[in-house]
Amino acid sequence: MLEIQGVTKRFFPGTVNERVALNHLSLDLKEGDFVTIIGSNGAGKSTLLNVISGRYPIDEGAILIGGRDISRMPEHKRARFVARVFQDPMAGTAPRLTLEENLSIAFDRGQRRGLSLAVTNKKREQYREALAKLDLGLENRLSLRVGMLSGGQRQALSLLMAAYQQPDILLLDEHTAALDPSRAELVTRLTGELIQENGLTALMVTHNMHQAIELGNRLVMMHEGNIVLEVDEDAKKTVTAEELLEEFAKTKGAHLSDRTMLD
Repeated sequence: MLEIQGVTKRFFPGTVNERVALNHLSLDLKEGDFVTIIGSNGAGKSTLLNVISGRYPIDEGAILIGGRDISRMPEHKRARFVARVFQDPMAGTAPRLTLEENLSIAFDRGQRRGLSLAVTNKKREQYREALAKLDLGLENRLSLRVGMLSGGQRQALSLLMAAYQQPDILLLDEHTAALDPSRAELVTRLTGELIQENGLTALMVTHNMHQAIELGNRLVMMHEGNIVLEVDEDAKKTVTAEELLEEFAKTKGAHLSDRTMLD
C-alpha cells in the first residue's frame, strides 16, 4: 500500500546549517498495517509524515501509494487519499463552522460537488450516528460551533473526520500529546477502534512508549533520519518498554526524553 524507497530530505542544503532529516529511509506498509513510530526529538518522525503528505518535497528517493508514484504530487492532490490528524487540536477542524458543517466538508471529501444543500436531514442523521460512536454526547449538538469544544473533543472529531472516508493512508502526528491524560486515553482508544473498524493503513508518531506498544501491529524506531529498529507483528505482542529503551540506548549512546515513559 505504502512504499517509501530510499527517501532523503535535507533542510538548508548547501549552507552551514544543512541538516539531513531523512537519510535514504525505506519503509513498506501493507494494506491494513498500523505502524507506530518512536524516537528522540529531531529523529525525523514528523518529517517523514510531512513528506508522505506532500507538505515537504523530497530530495531523493520515491514514495508510492498503491503502486502509484506520488513523489512529485502536490499536497492538495494527495489529500484525496492521504488524511492526517495533527498534534494541535485546532489544526484539523474549522472553528467558526458548526459540527455539522465540519462533518459535511469531511464526509463529502473526494466526491463530485453540485448545486445542492450541503446539509440535509438525511446527512444530519448520518452525522449523529457517526458522532454517537465517540460517546461524547456531540450527536445532539450539531449546530454548535466547533470552536466551543474542548481540545479533546476537537481531536476526537478530527480523528472521526479523517477516518470516515477511509483514506488510503492515515497519518497521526502525536495526536494525543497536547491532551490531558483522560482525554488522551479517550482519543487513544478511539484511534484503535476507528482504524480497526475501517481497516485503515496508518502511521502514528508518538513520544509515548506504552502507547506505541499498545496500538498497531508494527513498530519502528527512528534516530537521526534513519530507522534503527523494526518490530514486526509477532515480536510486538511481547516487547516491553524497557527492551525498547535498551535498544535505543545502543544507537550511538542516544537518550530518549522522559516523555517516552509516560503512561
